[in-house]
Amino acid sequence: MMNIPAGKTKNYYSIENFLGVDFSSSPLEVDKRRSPNSYNMTNKNGYLETRNGYELICKVGERINGIWNIDLIDKELNIVHSGNSLYEFSDDFKSSKKILTNLNDNISTGIYLGGYLVIFDGKRTIIYHNTENGYKAEYVDEKGYIPTTSIARNSTGGGTDYEKINLMSPYRINMFLTEEIKTTLNGELQTGPQTVFKLDDENIDEVELVEVLTDGGNWNIITKYVVDKKLGQVTLLSAPGDSPVIGRDNVRIKYKKVNNEYFSKINKCNLAVSFGYDGNNNRIFATGNIDFPNYDFHCEIDDPTYWPDDNFTKIGTQPIISYSRIGDGTLAVHKNKSDTDCTIYYRKTNMLNNLEVFPLRDGVKNIGCISSYANSNLVNDPLFLSDEGVFATLSNSGEKYAQQRSYYVNARLLKEKNLANAVSISFQGRYYLAVNNNIYIADNRYKSYPRHADTEQYQYEWLFWKGIPVRVFFTWNNELYFGTDTGMICKFNDSYKDLENNIESYWETPFLELNNSYYSKTIKNVSLTLNPNESSDITFGYSLDDGTSEIIKKEYINLTDNFPKTIQEKEKIKKFMFVKFWMKNKTDKKMTFERLILEYIIAGKYRGEWLYGKNRWLGCNSRAKEK
Repeated sequence: MMNIPAGKTKNYYSIENFLGVDFSSSPLEVDKRRSPNSYNMTNKNGYLETRNGYELICKVGERINGIWNIDLIDKELNIVHSGNSLYEFSDDFKSSKKILTNLNDNISTGIYLGGYLVIFDGKRTIIYHNTENGYKAEYVDEKGYIPTTSIARNSTGGGTDYEKINLMSPYRINMFLTEEIKTTLNGELQTGPQTVFKLDDENIDEVELVEVLTDGGNWNIITKYVVDKKLGQVTLLSAPGDSPVIGRDNVRIKYKKVNNEYFSKINKCNLAVSFGYDGNNNRIFATGNIDFPNYDFHCEIDDPTYWPDDNFTKIGTQPIISYSRIGDGTLAVHKNKSDTDCTIYYRKTNMLNNLEVFPLRDGVKNIGCISSYANSNLVNDPLFLSDEGVFATLSNSGEKYAQQRSYYVNARLLKEKNLANAVSISFQGRYYLAVNNNIYIADNRYKSYPRHADTEQYQYEWLFWKGIPVRVFFTWNNELYFGTDTGMICKFNDSYKDLENNIESYWETPFLELNNSYYSKTIKNVSLTLNPNESSDITFGYSLDDGTSEIIKKEYINLTDNFPKTIQEKEKIKKFMFVKFWMKNKTDKKMTFERLILEYIIAGKYRGEWLYGKNRWLGCNSRAKEK
C-alpha cells in the first residue's frame, strides 16, 4: 500500500536555466525549462526576456530582393535590388540613386569575387565594380573577358587552341604567324606573301579589329581588309610581311559572333556560391537556369567575367536547389527529394595535369532540399531546409551524411505554407529561418538529445518569433537587417517596439505535476525572480486542468541596483493535478525573468479518470471530492 504523505509538509518546485520552445513533444513530456507555447522571447544565458524590436531604415518602394554592402577604399555603399531596379545607397541609407533597371523581380544572389559584386537574378547577370568612370553596375555579357581562342594560325587555319570560348562574351581573338604561302602552278612550286587569314569559326557577325605587329613591338591597326563572314575569312589588301620577331604571332584579329544561347546559360542562373581549390573561394558556381535545371557552371579563377564554355557539370537528373559548404573543403549540391536521384551530391577539388578539376560523387538520398535561400552555416554546421525539417550536411572520416536539427519546432514549422520561400541567415551563433512573418531561431550554444524524438542526433534549442515580415536578410556592422515585401529596409534595435507597435511576448510552462502524479496538490506561494539592473513589465498567471485561468500579478519593476528582485504572491491554488504558468507582456518595456519557484503541499490522493482532449486536459474536475 502507498501511504499518503503528510498534507502539511511544504514542498518546493523550481524552474530555472530556461531553454527554448518544444512544439513537438507530447504536452506531458515537455521539459519544464521549455515552453510548448511561446513567442517573441529570447534566451540570455538561461534567463528569458522579450526579443528586440525593429525600426524602419528606409522605404524603397518595391519589394526587396537583395541587399549587399560594398566596402570601398574611402567609403561604404549598400547595393539594393528592389522590384526590377538596382539602387546604390549611402552607408546610412539616407541617400540613394537608381543605377540599373529591367532586373528580374525576384530574390537574387550576390557573390563577391575579384573586386566585383556579381548579382544573379535569373534574367541577366550584373557586375558592380570600379571602372575608369567610378563604380558602375554593368551587364557581364557586355563586359565579359575576351579570350584568345587560337594562336600560331596560318592562312589555312591550323595553329593551337588556346583559351576557351567565353559564354558571356560575343568576342574572340585569333593570333596568326605570317609565312610565305606555297602553291603549285603548272607543276611548279610557287611562293607568295600571306594575305588571307582563316578564323577559327564560320558564320561570324563582324570583324572588330585587325592589328599587325611592328618592328618596334607595337600593334598597328589595319583598316583595309575584306571579310567573308560566312567562311570566317579575312583578306588583307596588303601583306603584313614576316613577323619581326621569329616565332612570335604578328597578326591579331578580334571578331564577333553572337550566341544568345551561350549568354542565357549564365544569365538565367539565380543561385550561386563561391568555391575553389584547396579552400580558396576563387570561383563562382552558378545554377538555377530553368533551361538547364540540373547543370551548374563555373567561372575562371577570380574572374566572374569569364565563363569558359566547357566549365559546366551535369549533376543527376533533378533540378539543383541549393549549395552548402562543408568544413573539409567539400561543396554539397542539394536537390529535391526524388526516387531516382540522389538528394545531395558532393564536390571536391583536385589537380589533374596542372588543371583544377571538380569531381562529384553520390551522397545522401531521401533528404531533399526545398528552399534555395534557407542554407546557412551555423558555426561550422551547414544547415538546409528539407520537407522533414532543418538538417545539417556533415562529413566524418570521409563519410557524408545529413542529420536533423529541428525536432523541437518541426510540429509547427512543417505546417507553414510555402516553405520553399523560406530564407535564412546565421548571425552571432544563431540560425534565423524566416517564413510567413515568422522566424524560427536555432541557438548553437544549446544542444540536447530529446528523449522522445525519433532520432539519436543532437538538436538545437529553438525560439519562435512572430510578426516580422522578412523577405531577405543581411548583416552589416555586426547588426541584423532585413528587407520586406513592401519595400522596407529594417534593422533590429534595442527597443521593444516593431516600428511603432509594442511587441507582444509570451512564455508558457508545460503541464506541471510538481513531481507527483498520484496526488492532488495545493500551491501556497508563487515567486518569480527578475534580473538585476533591468526594467521589466510582466503579467503572470496560471491555468489548471479544469480550464481555470487567473492572473496572479501584473507589475512593472525598475531595478536600479545589481540585486535581483523576487515577486512573491501568497496565492492559494487548491487541489489540482496539473498546472501551467504563463507570463506575457505587450508594453514598450521588456519582460524578463530567470526563475519560477512554487511552494506547495500534497492535498490528498486523487481518484478519477483523465482524458486527453483538444488543446487541454479534460475529465473529472481536479477539485472534485476525493473518496
